[in-house]
Amino acid sequence: MSIDPIEADLGEGLPSNVIDDDEPNIVNIHPSDTWVTWKMELANQMFYE
Repeated sequence: MSIDPIEADLGEGLPSNVIDDDEPNIVNIHPSDTWVTWKMELANQMFYE
């Protein structure tokens, strides 16, 4: 099997999926009014085009 040169460069530097129980987890993310407005304006623009 060939070796991926990018993986070889990273070596053991790849992040793990292990969760550290000492750090608080993000439970909820709420969008800002600015984001909601931008998203709706983009959707309306795309619809009318």
